[in-house]
Formats: sequence, structure tokens, C-alpha cells
Amino acid sequence: MAGIPRHQGALISAGVLLGTGLGGFVDGILLHQLLQWHNMLSTRLPPTDLVAMKVNMFWDGLFHAFTWLVTAIGLGLLWRAGQRPEVPWSTRTFVGSLSMGWGLFNVVEGIIDHQLLGIHHVHPGAGQLAWDVGFLLFGALLVGAGWGLVRAGRKDTRPRGAPVTTTRERLVERRA
Repeated sequence: MAGIPRHQGALISAGVLLGTGLGGFVDGILLHQLLQWHNMLSTRLPPTDLVAMKVNMFWDGLFHAFTWLVTAIGLGLLWRAGQRPEVPWSTRTFVGSLSMGWGLFNVVEGIIDHQLLGIHHVHPGAGQLAWDVGFLLFGALLVGAGWGLVRAGRKDTRPRGAPVTTTRERLVERRA
């Protein structure tokens, strides 16, 4: 990531992977299970009988296993970043990288699964293209907002363990 201080890379990598995994969980839990709008292969193999439902459930399970693995790797990277004193804990950097990861998930999944492979759509039926485009736009918005937060987080260089100062304390210091 050009322009991002090197010491923030560990926190950004962890956040992007965690965001990717958590974005996948939101998709899988909300759209696949709770709303039941689609399954992993529901356009290619509509879940209209027990066999098709089982096949879709199996592929949904593989999808959830993948998102779990990505999330676990992200947690491992976050743990390692926490062991490094030169990596500043920045809320903006971390939340921004989480947002970038979730958005990246939406964009990649939306392009590959919805458009190129056509294995499922966000909400099949009337208006499915609008739902697919909305999914992509939401992902792009998350990436953009996340990038902005990560860039703003470059200013967060306070070493870990240093006292947190309030805005009022900073103003008093400037006047002195």
C-alpha cells in the first residue's frame, strides 16, 4: 500500500483478512441462512428438492469453512501485530482495514460468483441485476471509506502504553 507507513502494515493486513472473513460471514449468515435469498450454487442447482438442497448446503458449508479460515488467519496476524511494539494501535487504521476487507469480499464475490460464474445472485428474480449491482457498489463504498480511514490513521503514531490525551489536554499543551 503506497503511502502507508511500513509499521502499520501488520495491523492493516490483519484487519483486511478479518474484514474479508467477517464480510463472508455476514453474507453467509444473513443472505444464505436467515433471509434464505440464495445458496452457493442456487442459480446453477436450484434447491427445489432434497438432493439439490443438500448439495447447496454442502457448498455453503465449504464457503463458511473458507471464511472461518480467513478470519482465523486474520486473528493470528492481529495477535502477531500485538506483539510488535512498533505497530501503533490505531482505531482508524484497524476499522478502515476491516471495512476494506469486507468491501473487498463483496467486490470479488460479486464479480466472480454473481457475474462471471453466475452460480448465484444476491436476490434472484425480478430486479436481480439491481441487487447484484447494489452489492458491488456497497463493497466499493466500504473499500473507499476504509481506505480513507487507513490514510487518516497514518497520523496515529502514539506508542502503545503512552498516556491518552484528551483534546482539552492538547489545547492546554499548545498554549503553554
